[in-house]
Amino acid sequence: MRKYGLTLLVGLLFLGQTIRITIPLVQYHSTAILPNDLGLAAMVILFVLQKLSKRNLFVRNGALTKTILAFIIVSLVSLLINFNYYYLSSHQFAVSLLYFGRWVLYCCAFFLVVELVRSPQAVRELSASLSVGLLVFAAFGVLQAIFLPDFAIMIHPEEPWDRQGYRLVSTFFDPNLAACLLGVGLAFAVAFFAEGYRRAWYAVVLFGTALILTYSRGGLLSFAAGYLYLIIAGKTKRRAMVAIFLVGLILFLAAPYLLWHAEEYGKLTISDASSQGRVDSWWFCVELIRDNFVFGIGFDTLPYVMPRYYHYFASGYYTGEGATAFGLAGGGLLFIFALTGVFGCALYTYLFAKVCWMSHVVAKNSTDRFFRVLGKGTFASTIIVVVSSMFTSSMLYVFIMEFFWFLYGLLNFAYVSVQRAKASQAVAAARQPLRRPVPIRAPAPAVR
Repeated sequence: MRKYGLTLLVGLLFLGQTIRITIPLVQYHSTAILPNDLGLAAMVILFVLQKLSKRNLFVRNGALTKTILAFIIVSLVSLLINFNYYYLSSHQFAVSLLYFGRWVLYCCAFFLVVELVRSPQAVRELSASLSVGLLVFAAFGVLQAIFLPDFAIMIHPEEPWDRQGYRLVSTFFDPNLAACLLGVGLAFAVAFFAEGYRRAWYAVVLFGTALILTYSRGGLLSFAAGYLYLIIAGKTKRRAMVAIFLVGLILFLAAPYLLWHAEEYGKLTISDASSQGRVDSWWFCVELIRDNFVFGIGFDTLPYVMPRYYHYFASGYYTGEGATAFGLAGGGLLFIFALTGVFGCALYTYLFAKVCWMSHVVAKNSTDRFFRVLGKGTFASTIIVVVSSMFTSSMLYVFIMEFFWFLYGLLNFAYVSVQRAKASQAVAAARQPLRRPVPIRAPAPAVR
């Protein structure tokens, strides 16, 4: 389980939605059980049974453990309070609890990595698996964008997918969600290149091409925010500039092809229906926060609360027949605030802030070049997912969540290693015997 279990989960992660078992949970709305759900659940069950056999359920050295557990408690309290406040039926409460349970299941990926990855070699092996998965995800996406238009409809014609044309969707079946993960891959590629890994320029070209083919304005903006951190924090700014020059060169050479499709998809303006949908989501989140400031509406009671705000949904979130979704087109931390209230939002924000602090400590203090890349890349990636989630539901999308929990588990190992090294240095310095200062005597006066 230690070596091959995590690698198998990475493979299921990038399999995405190509295999779906659709089940109806809400009227006029359906969800799907994915192979990744089943694989992760089986892995967690085996892990818990192993911990029970050793009579030790505690996760050692998990820097984010207390914050995660606090958020789980706050979310449960919020859900229980809103069960009575919104007069939810037993079925509605059970469905909302299932969606929250799915979030808990995916955050268990962090604990799996913390417990099973216990050496620098294991960190490199799991990082290699994630890197290969990302590269395959991007390479397949480029081919799909060129040769397989409307890929989601082609694979699952029975589902009501939006027509995406020649946009890159890869195995996520959504260009904006794919753009978030591709932006993360590009940020890591730039970090590797800036740190002196010369072959990383291959990955820069691949991820840059893939990100452009999503035609996602939110994806490009979120990567720009993460890249800005890499420029500010990096000592070798010249290499980072060379990497982004390669992406700009691709954009310039493919401009005739890209501009034609971008105009077709309405991505050259910010006044289209897609942009208006994001704005509607933000205002809806603000309305929910204003009415449910302390405890939110519950995680995830959105399809049962949304009809009460039908006046916000001229853009299609609410149809009058009860067709609602478990997520919005955007909102990010505002959406977390709306679901779990001020305490849940504060904990989620603190979680990201602590990850950024851990990344900063690793990037500045680690003597291992690979760990420094891990710190810088994780910091930039966290910025990317926070910004991206303002335009799409990337923060709570299960595959992106799992990827980031894996990433945070690897960062946790590097952070604990750096902290232990600093503590060892402090102990060694304290054990050194104090040298008594040699008194300085004034020279004897010269005798005439």
